[in-house]
Amino acid sequence: MKRFLLIIAVLCLSFSAVAQKNIEWTDAQKLNHVGKMCKTSNPYNRVEVNDYPELNKTEANLLKTCAGQAIMFETDAKEIWVKASYGYRGHNRAMPATAGCGFNLFIEHEGEWKWAASVVNADGHDKEGNSKIEKPLRVIRNMDGTTHRCILYLPLFAELTKLEIGVPEQAKLKSMKNPFRHNIAIFGSSFTHGSGATCAGMTYPAFLQRQTGLNLNSFGMSGNSKLQRVMGEILGGTKADAYICDAFSNPSIAQIGERIRPFLNEIRKRNPKAPIIFLRTIYRDGRLFDTAAEKKEQDRMEYVDKLMKEICAEYSDVYFIDTPNQTGTDMLTSADGVHPCSWGYKRWADAIQPSVVEILAKYGIK
Repeated sequence: MKRFLLIIAVLCLSFSAVAQKNIEWTDAQKLNHVGKMCKTSNPYNRVEVNDYPELNKTEANLLKTCAGQAIMFETDAKEIWVKASYGYRGHNRAMPATAGCGFNLFIEHEGEWKWAASVVNADGHDKEGNSKIEKPLRVIRNMDGTTHRCILYLPLFAELTKLEIGVPEQAKLKSMKNPFRHNIAIFGSSFTHGSGATCAGMTYPAFLQRQTGLNLNSFGMSGNSKLQRVMGEILGGTKADAYICDAFSNPSIAQIGERIRPFLNEIRKRNPKAPIIFLRTIYRDGRLFDTAAEKKEQDRMEYVDKLMKEICAEYSDVYFIDTPNQTGTDMLTSADGVHPCSWGYKRWADAIQPSVVEILAKYGIK
């Protein structure tokens, strides 16, 4: 039996080597890399964290991850491969490996972006000490050989240090123009970062982007979106056309009261007129039968509702979308009592889309 298993393993390795032999690799930086707004020495970091010593280690690591980023290209290849090198890799209890460290391919089909594949290598090391997760990985195969427009979403909770896209010899691979318009920074918690999503293109910013055609750039900071002054500085420095902020999911009531004005002031110092849209935090399903969680969450929601009336009156071009029940009331979308699953994120995008579109249209952002 052991000999049989060994033979099977050798055959699999041999097949993999043959499959990769005729693959031509292209540095992803030669294609269209979207989803980030800050210039960085590592092109896959979202912020040049060394420029902001006020960030703590956890915050800095989260901003090194690829959340919201994608590579866009056109190809007539029948199969597509990726080869990646990793730096920091985070962990989240509600994060499938396919989303946290893997790749998610969407392909345009009949005028819509359709899920095509979601893949990830095994973690750990082989007997020779080589990283399993950094081995070449086939994303999709048996395509029809016609030219397709592709969005390859990058890992949500991992930092890449290098990325190559592979297609068979003779197949065409070229950069694709960004189909999304304007530059909108979206800041927030693990919800914005994408915890609980099944793959990287299933976050609510990704759904909202594909549904509206607006170019959303993620500044999700899982568990650490707490209206930090330095994040206002970073966001303001992007000179974004607009901002969307899931800002009330992580901080305490005291932190919200103390920090919201300094946060806004930092944005306004650098970007005086861009609309800033705050989102009401979602109803966390885990509070339904937990009386302590119910009180804590409800107290925070009521405080924010009252505070945002003052803030919107005090600051021009600041808005608060207080849509209730964004992920539904049937308790069917929770990954862990806190984070939605992909279907919950789709519902969230659908719930806020009319208000977001209406507000942005006032500023010619359509």
